[in-house]
This record gives sequence, C-alpha cells and structure tokens, in this order.
Amino acid sequence: MTTILLIAAAAALTGARSFAAIGEWAADLPQHLLSALGARMDRRRGRYRAPNEATLRRVLGSVDGDALDSAIGAWLASQAPRVRAIAVDGKTLRGTCDETGQDGVHLLAAMTHDSGIVVAQQEVDSKTNEITCFQPLLSTVDTDLDMTGVVVTADALHTQRAHARYLVEELHADYVLTVKENQPTLFSRLDALPWAELPDHSTKDTGHGRIERRTSQTQPVPKDIDFPYAAQAFLIERYVTDTNTGKNSAVAVLGITSLTATRADSTQIAGNVRQYWGIENKLHYVRDVTYGEDASRVRTGNAPRVMASFRNLAISLQRLAGRTNIAAALRATARDFTRPLTLLGIHT
Repeated sequence: MTTILLIAAAAALTGARSFAAIGEWAADLPQHLLSALGARMDRRRGRYRAPNEATLRRVLGSVDGDALDSAIGAWLASQAPRVRAIAVDGKTLRGTCDETGQDGVHLLAAMTHDSGIVVAQQEVDSKTNEITCFQPLLSTVDTDLDMTGVVVTADALHTQRAHARYLVEELHADYVLTVKENQPTLFSRLDALPWAELPDHSTKDTGHGRIERRTSQTQPVPKDIDFPYAAQAFLIERYVTDTNTGKNSAVAVLGITSLTATRADSTQIAGNVRQYWGIENKLHYVRDVTYGEDASRVRTGNAPRVMASFRNLAISLQRLAGRTNIAAALRATARDFTRPLTLLGIHT
C-alpha cells in the first residue's frame, strides 16, 4: 500500500493524469528507485517489480479518502510557512457527473492564501452540501495548525451565523465573508449603509489586455445588524476595461468581517477577498487545465477523490519549492526520475 501511494504521488508530480500514465511511469523506473519506493522483489527474476495499471486502479479505488486527505493535509501543514489566512472553497469533478450534469463528486478544500498550500480536503456527500462540511474541514486544519488569529475566507454560501461563532469561539480565528442574496436581510442592511458618504481606497492595474480599477470601503457594523462577532462591513467595487474592445464591466461585492478597524483596514480586507478568489487560479484552474481533471474518466470507487488528493499534493509541493508556473514545473520534474522523489523527501 505504501509503495502504491508513493508511486501515485510521485507520478502526479510529473503530471500523470490517469492510472495508465501512473503505471507507465512506474514501469520505467530504474531498479534503485523502485527499491527506494519499497517495491516488491521478484525473487525468481531477482528484480524489483512496479505495480501494474490494474493493481493501481484496484488499490487507489479502495483507499480511504478521509485517511489519505488527513495524512496529506497534516504533512503539508508541517511543511507550510506561517499561515495567516486560509481560503475555503468547493469544486465538483465534472467527469464524475451523470448525463444530466448532476451527482458528481464534490470536494471542499482549504488552501493557504500566501503559499497556495492545500492543508485539508473533504468530500461533500451528495445528500448534503458544503455548509455541513465547513466546520469538520476546519477542525482537521486546527488539528494540524494553530488557527488562533488566522483569517478564514469563504464565499457567500458560508456566510452562516453558526460558522462565524465556530471560527471565533472554537478556533479563535477571524472571518472575512462575502454577503449575497442568500442572506436577504443581511444583504439589504449592508447595501443600505451610507457608502456614498465614505472615502474609498483605490488601486489600478494594467495588463493582460485590460485596465482594472478597484475601490474598497469599510465601516463599523451598526449594532442593529445581528451577525455574530461582526466588526466591520465592507464594499469592494471592480471596474474593468478591455483595452482591445473598449468594453467596460463592473462588479460590486458586499461583505462582513470579525476584524476590527485597528486590526485591518479596507486595503487589507480587500486583499483577503482578492486572495480568496485566488483559490480558483492557484488550485481549481490548475487541476482543470494542467491536469485535465474535469475531462478525467476516472470514476470507480474513491479513485476520483484520491486522484484529486494527489493533484493537491503535487501542486502544493511545487509551490513549496518556489514554482509558480505549475505546468512548467511538472514538465521539469518529469525530466528526471529522482526529482519527484526529492520533492517527497525520499532520499535516492
């Protein structure tokens, strides 16, 4: 089991997308590396033997996904630099959905803002939703990291009173949460605050064929707004101009945070929101585009989740190694059999 898991993890670091690719990579391993990975010795032939594709498929499809994610998350947490903020977001593995686009494997992950390290992942049962998995997911993070003072960001689905109490009372953490129409009363109250009377902080970025201007404002939460430990409300507006077409677009985001004005100003809060959105680029986009996750035909047993777990591990290890272009990093790792083992801490 250990050998198979290590081979799958190492192959993922080279960009392997399927059981066939993992099996082919393992079959090409030289004898001394198979020995380092604990491969079985064929005493009749006097050679170490790599597990074949059928064995990989059978074993990885039956692995306990919770146990694997717990082990990976704990190990990555021990490697990660100081954690100041964590983003929580979910992703459906589209290749596992039925013909109607439903009932696919849905995974909720926690990723550090600065380093882009995935420190926890849980599968969301098809009979429930992300809300019920939010606290269990972060409880596993709290086991591996001290969550005191860590800022947790999440989308509007998780703007729940129970979540806010849990973060502040149980984990001694803080929250920065966006607010949308799924919380109609709270949204209306925040939207009605006197934003036009307040100064704003503005930034401007140019590049990638567009001009983007952002403004951010904060103000204390009025006492008549009932949300646990809410200290500040914020409004972030983004205006984008396509330099090729001249087309303009605008997006406004309301939110609420437990961070007081003495601990975070509008610029810092806007930075937390922007880094939360970064989970799409740093994790989901990489798994979709670089690994072709949504097009994957892996569907048997726990295999889809297990493959996603190894992708999380590979992406996180490449980021810990200082790589920002994950596709290029995987290609570089694939050029030398020892490189993925070195990233895993295996001496060769």
